[in-house]
Amino acid sequence: AGTSTAFHLSQNLSESILVIEKEKIPGVHASGRNASLVLQSIAHPHIRKAMAESRNAYEKHADSIGFEQHGSLLIGPKTLLEETRQPKLIPSEYQDPREVIHQIPILKGHHFETALWTPSDGVMDISSLLQFYIQGALDRNVRFQFDCQLLDIVGTGPYQIKTSQGTIVVGDIINAAGAWISEVAQIADGTALTLSALKRHLFILDNIPNLDNRQPFVWNLSENFYCRPESGGLLFSICDEEKTTSLEPTVNSDISKDMAELILNHIPALHEAVQREVWSCFRTKTPDNSFVIGWDPRCDHLFWVGGFGGHGMGASWEIGRIAAEL
Repeated sequence: AGTSTAFHLSQNLSESILVIEKEKIPGVHASGRNASLVLQSIAHPHIRKAMAESRNAYEKHADSIGFEQHGSLLIGPKTLLEETRQPKLIPSEYQDPREVIHQIPILKGHHFETALWTPSDGVMDISSLLQFYIQGALDRNVRFQFDCQLLDIVGTGPYQIKTSQGTIVVGDIINAAGAWISEVAQIADGTALTLSALKRHLFILDNIPNLDNRQPFVWNLSENFYCRPESGGLLFSICDEEKTTSLEPTVNSDISKDMAELILNHIPALHEAVQREVWSCFRTKTPDNSFVIGWDPRCDHLFWVGGFGGHGMGASWEIGRIAAEL
């Protein structure tokens, strides 16, 4: 969302814009380590609208950003799925489980009441999307400094930003630091908003029968797992969310066991699957799952862009557009 904000802000702002990134390349953390899903059918109405508006933009730029519209299948109780629907905004329809299992053989033997088919959902090439935002911003004279660690912030606007590459003087700060957003706000003496950093694991599984790379991604809202084809295997998550203070992307020792138990109990067709790899990433959430986009209540020159709870990539276009307007 940070690069999207720079991309949109640069379209109408005549003042200089500088983006600092502590890593040597963009997308090292959640932006480049998530499941790349563009999922619009979400229970939270404001997030649903942001996802739908973003997806419309992605469709227009699909070739440049690597957006593949294969659709999605949300499965589970109809009462739960109905909370995610807004047919006038996002066309969707219910499908019979037998039809879904015929289309997605890995669901054979898995029991669910119904499925919600959303044909306009898809999967993003996150690297291409990031490069699209960065190049668009560079074309409008935005500067990027990578491998630039924030050390301290002095002042209340203008600020002296002390970094590993020297001191930078700026009038306003946009805090789009992802899982580190609260840490940056504290350094800037901003308001202590309630944001939780949560760890999630993702797997790549091999030995998957009848896997079609063009099939839609599947998300079970009641049993809490999602999966999609990836790199000749199956990307799989058990939707774990562990509150953590350590922001090192370590892998929990028991997570593979938890994944195996879910598959053993609920997905017979994956009993012979083999784990190829596992990794973790972080998402940052507010207590009511709302996004945090706007000026700090206490610091007039500090702006927040965060708290996206795993929707930051999918809704990034609309997040950046809204942030630029404010």
